[in-house]
Amino acid sequence: MTEEERLAKNNQIREQSKQTREKRKSQVCRVYRVKIDISHLNEAQKLQLKMLFVEAKWLYNDALTFMKGHNINDYDTKAQTVNGLDKDRQAVTHELQYLSSQMKQSVIQGIKSSLKSLSTLKKTQNKVGSLHYKSEYVSINLKQHKVTYRFYDKQHIGIQGFSKPIKIRGTKQFWNIPNIEFANAKLLNLPDGYYLAVTTFQNKGGEQKKYKSEIGIDMGIKTTITTSDGRKYKVLVEESERIKRCQRLIARRKRGSSNRYKAVMLLRKAYKKLGSRKRDTANKIVNELLEHEKVYMQDENLKGWHKGLFGRTVQHSVLGHIKRKLMINERVIVLSVNKPTTKYCPVCGTLRKDIKLSDRVYECLCGYKEDRDIHAAWNMILLSKIDTYGTQGINAFGEDIRQLKPQDLSCCLAELGSPSLL
Repeated sequence: MTEEERLAKNNQIREQSKQTREKRKSQVCRVYRVKIDISHLNEAQKLQLKMLFVEAKWLYNDALTFMKGHNINDYDTKAQTVNGLDKDRQAVTHELQYLSSQMKQSVIQGIKSSLKSLSTLKKTQNKVGSLHYKSEYVSINLKQHKVTYRFYDKQHIGIQGFSKPIKIRGTKQFWNIPNIEFANAKLLNLPDGYYLAVTTFQNKGGEQKKYKSEIGIDMGIKTTITTSDGRKYKVLVEESERIKRCQRLIARRKRGSSNRYKAVMLLRKAYKKLGSRKRDTANKIVNELLEHEKVYMQDENLKGWHKGLFGRTVQHSVLGHIKRKLMINERVIVLSVNKPTTKYCPVCGTLRKDIKLSDRVYECLCGYKEDRDIHAAWNMILLSKIDTYGTQGINAFGEDIRQLKPQDLSCCLAELGSPSLL
């Protein structure tokens, strides 16, 4: 390739990248996970699928060894053999038979990305360690659609290096979406099987969704979620008996034995199922809450809750999943944890500093009385409005905010063009 051809090719790549970035502004990125049906694979395909992750581990560990005296950019990804250790810690040479060139590049690129992240953390005065050798490799990046992987139809995919199509399940999540574009994918080796996580881009827009009125939510220990309209969600997803049996089984197995490894894999599979149950429960609650136009919540210190008397209850709840999903949504307003949502009286404005955790009903000397959690959830909305409009701006009738009842406050806000609080 001449110098002029190389420059022309680079200009073409830059132009295409610019066009792609412009197109992505009108698209939304979503990742879908489909499962590989290993019951339809022959023995050779099962071995090939297994060895992809084994060889990726060999390559990763060999690259870390190479980094001790060289620059990772000088590592030769075209080599067909790598050095490592066997189970007796003896030096051995492994031959790479199944990893394709792009898969090798993705493994090395993953190391470079990790090094860049560590360097960034170090520059911000964070304590960082170093990359460690892996005992297993669980994710291989397939970075180019129609090259490292492709969809033949809604039930079969092709992966680079495999001579026959592989049957999958779960494409109904995205198969009928119009104008969907496929980007990279990740081949995953999880305790309950092999998966393909596909990154897609879809056009924004469509029919405008109609949302319900605003809502405030209060997170708690006794009741997981309480809303300002009186709904309560109490969710505990506790460890199953299978997990406890697996833990006892591991304790009785000799370290380093095959039986102990099998027991560990059973435990990982049980925890994977527990995590799936938690995510499913949290997704259902979050989707129901996001049917409202705005959601008001407080930035609760859940990590601190784990250290208290109710740490086990918090661990078995889905509060962490719910909080994480809500805080990344643009229609969720997050209040500071220092806001007195429980102590503040919405009628007279008094702060009750003597309220205890055991007091499940909030009562004020002015006559106001409400369930403690519902009261706190409603105050999420009220205090957020006060922060926005101020106690004078919120009062459209020239009265002091402390003299307004919740119903009157809603009328004031309506006068200012704000939706009703109730």
